[in-house]
Amino acid sequence: DVLIKTRGRSAAPRAPAATAHPSYSALEALLGELDNPELQQSHREAPSQLRGAAAAPAGGVATSEKRGRSAKYRKDSVDGDSLRTREKYQRQQAERLRKAFKDGKPQERLVSSSEAVQGGAGRWSVPCALEFYQDAYGVVEGCTPSVARGGACSRVVIDDFASAKESRDLLEVTEVAMKNLFHQGGTTSLAPASSLDRLGARGENLFQMLMSKVKLQLMDDFGLDVIYDSGALLTRLEGEPRHDEWDVDPRHIYWNPHVDKANIPTYDYSALLYLNTHGSDFEGGEFAFLDDDADRIVSPRAGRLLYFTSGPENLHQVREVTRGTRYVLAMWFTCSKADRYSNED
Repeated sequence: DVLIKTRGRSAAPRAPAATAHPSYSALEALLGELDNPELQQSHREAPSQLRGAAAAPAGGVATSEKRGRSAKYRKDSVDGDSLRTREKYQRQQAERLRKAFKDGKPQERLVSSSEAVQGGAGRWSVPCALEFYQDAYGVVEGCTPSVARGGACSRVVIDDFASAKESRDLLEVTEVAMKNLFHQGGTTSLAPASSLDRLGARGENLFQMLMSKVKLQLMDDFGLDVIYDSGALLTRLEGEPRHDEWDVDPRHIYWNPHVDKANIPTYDYSALLYLNTHGSDFEGGEFAFLDDDADRIVSPRAGRLLYFTSGPENLHQVREVTRGTRYVLAMWFTCSKADRYSNED
């Protein structure tokens, strides 16, 4: 997205703090849009505008087509099948939200930040949303979550996946790299694969090493024959956002619940590597899986890796950071070779 610098503009007041959830009335409005027949028809008539998809450039050739490879399900695709799949995924995401996003639910903590998970790792199996993984580019043998590990989808936490020094070093180079970057309220994100100059030699090597290590962990754990990068972000969430000339959206809300694959159809596996610790470095900012019967919480801890299948079985949100600053390396992986990450993204 093109972000426009807002030099000289006064910062708008910050959005009201939320406890566990964003405004439910706002969510109802969004779900109502998805149920609006006129809106659905307008999407079908003008697919290049659906979900903010980029229109094809002059000459009618989309960016992904210029790359010379079939990438119909990438985020910049204006292919009709891709847009219809994305709309279907968004509707399924809305159904999950209706069932699981509600006040008064039990809050179950899977792992805390004050101590390492027993045995160094924890696994929680959840039923796979089988059809969801077959709608885009179909089943990829040896990779698709609905067939890997006998069709079991999972949530996994591994502590000390990154050493204390690795976490600290990546946090420090991230903070330097984010100087004078555009941000949206308390959120600043940097795509490391396309920002290696900002990270410097040490940051580049750290990122590439950790990304490869996470990919190998996923392949070993799920018994995958193949998996491809589908993007990564270094993200800083601030409890007290800086209102400066680089803030392009002071009211930005980052804690909306979502399904990763509903927003980017090429995501099959998601991973988060935390660089600092809840409680000592920041308050709020916990990760929550939103299940029908309860919200299940994972507290960030430096060096802790959380990974999970990217479908609707793992609807989730990050809670609002209320104090301090939270740092994380987020990574996504795909089973589609044609839709793998490119530095042009």
